[in-house]
Amino acid sequence: MPGSTSLPFDWFILLLRLLFIVLIYLFLYWVAKVTLRELVAVGTTSSQAAGTVPPLESRLEIVEPAQSSYAPGETIALGHYDTIGRSGDNSIQLDDGFVSGHHAEVSFEHGQWLLRDLGSRNGTFVNGQRVVGATLLGSGDIVQFGRMQLRFAA
Repeated sequence: MPGSTSLPFDWFILLLRLLFIVLIYLFLYWVAKVTLRELVAVGTTSSQAAGTVPPLESRLEIVEPAQSSYAPGETIALGHYDTIGRSGDNSIQLDDGFVSGHHAEVSFEHGQWLLRDLGSRNGTFVNGQRVVGATLLGSGDIVQFGRMQLRFAA
């Protein structure tokens, strides 16, 4: 009876195959679960960093208005990203004749304030030093656009 002894062996092989398939699916489930957990962790970390909000009290205070319509002591609130210039499409308009149409930009990046000159004719200065590239701003810094001087407060 060779057929009768092979029947339990065939069932044994079938059970081993089914067990192997179940183990493969469990392994894939485990890999997917760990991958999803890591992606969520990376996503929340990067969204927290990207969602860093500038302090609400960040502003520019007019120190020397030059020939603009501003008065000394007036403040201009800063957003996450602002362009500064004489042109009407800037988020901060300075109406002094020595301020270029698109003079500079101020942005809050990675938890710090940066100032960049946009190729203005009369330059942008921080504490008397000409801005070349991106310059970090600190609270109390005097920023000059054309002849206007403003104090940065963060």
